[in-house]
Amino acid sequence: MLFRSGRQVQRVLVCWMATPDALARAAEIGAQLVVAHESLYYPYDALVRVDNPPGWESWPTNRQRRELLQKNNLCLVRVHGSADEICIYDAFARQLGLGESMEGEGTARVFAIPPCPLRALVEHVKAATGMAAVRVAAPHGLDQMVSRVGLPWGGMALFVNVAYLQRLVALGCDVLVAGESDNYGMRYGAELGIPMIETSHEVSENQGLRVFASLLAEVLALPVESYVNPPVWQMI
Repeated sequence: MLFRSGRQVQRVLVCWMATPDALARAAEIGAQLVVAHESLYYPYDALVRVDNPPGWESWPTNRQRRELLQKNNLCLVRVHGSADEICIYDAFARQLGLGESMEGEGTARVFAIPPCPLRALVEHVKAATGMAAVRVAAPHGLDQMVSRVGLPWGGMALFVNVAYLQRLVALGCDVLVAGESDNYGMRYGAELGIPMIETSHEVSENQGLRVFASLLAEVLALPVESYVNPPVWQMI
């Protein structure tokens, strides 16, 4: 593949975020192009927003990523919403073993599951994602029966995306299996009696990015590796 600049691309790395570890892996495999799902710099979407704090380009985290790209002669492209729509949302649903949706469309759907206690769904999510622990908001306890799953993948359960949570509430979900959430996001559903199981932003999207990497390899006819960004936190 040839960039408009004339740069030849022979190998690609796909990742959730262009962290130092991901960029190191790209260099290790001899990639010329990194395709990242999330924002490269802080603040979020710094390259296109107009309200950045002064000096953001020199923040240590931003500088470190930029220097690693330059040192290893890597180009970077961000693919965000289109990847969510093409494969990430559906891949998360498949990973959880969810079947056909009963309400909604696109990336806002509610999935029917056999009625079960919340604690059983928690264990199912842990097994499906390979996580040893998840965070749970259980407004009526772990024995609350649930059967209609809303799926706020990625960061869609964060308070800044509360309008999306409301769409799932309006569709009649009685439990949320999320990627990443926060206090405000969890409380929005909890005050309505709707529990939330939080996996992590990365875990909810890594499987879909594997699919995306496979699709990209087919289209480009090039070797494409999917780098799995692990969760940044651990339970102790």
